Amino acid sequence: MAEPYYKQHWVDIDSDRHSAYDKILAFHPAMEPLLRPLDLKAGLRVLDVGSGPGHTTFELARRVAPGGKVTGVDINAEFVERSAARARDAKLAAEFVHSAFPPLPFPDGSFDRVWCKNVLEYVDSAADTVAEMARVTALGGVVVAVDSDWDMLGLDIGAAARERSDRILAASKAIAIREPQIGRQLYRLFRAAGLDDVKVEIHAGADTAGRSLPMLKASFARYARDSGKIAAAEVEGWFADIDRAVASGSFLFVLPQFVVRGIRNQAS
Repeated sequence: MAEPYYKQHWVDIDSDRHSAYDKILAFHPAMEPLLRPLDLKAGLRVLDVGSGPGHTTFELARRVAPGGKVTGVDINAEFVERSAARARDAKLAAEFVHSAFPPLPFPDGSFDRVWCKNVLEYVDSAADTVAEMARVTALGGVVVAVDSDWDMLGLDIGAAARERSDRILAASKAIAIREPQIGRQLYRLFRAAGLDDVKVEIHAGADTAGRSLPMLKASFARYARDSGKIAAAEVEGWFADIDRAVASGSFLFVLPQFVVRGIRNQAS
């Protein structure tokens, strides 16, 4: 593997995972509180750092029309190609750039708003990436990062299933996530990057209906198997435990999302 697993698994994505990510990373109205701190309006230049399949990027583009433009940057070439095609089909003012980061491949002060959702947990250096996000933001512009705190994850699928479930989640996090506690670190990283008026919100809606199943089954299960610590049969047993919990109405999944906003008031 050319890069550490936490990075390489975003570079190499097979067709099944692309299909899963179209569901997992789709824009949903429940994301509205996460977008609100961006204070979007027509005519703004917006950067989406780690734009993935582009579904949220497209929503950002709709909100800055007319006259605005959104740029997405992502490490996965197929994400970029697919997103660009979808933007053309939808006639949205959105472009996509294929690049690893940090650094970000844009000049200083290029954007009025910079957005980054569930990406900083995977990068080589979250501190350097936040500093880059601040650098490419125009004076008076707004930076918003949304990220998980995986050490606050709560999954309950029954007492009998707890030991196996905890082992699978631990094995998954160990290889797939560079910084599992990134959520709680964002305030400090924003301040260190010279951003002002930094505000923090925490959103932790409880999933009791199984909406998180695509993420658990398509992503976490794969990571657990790839870790070499979890046998395929155990993963299948975990799936059965999850399905029983959902069917019986006893499933609970919670993963807090930290929403941190800062303003660039000073030249770097």
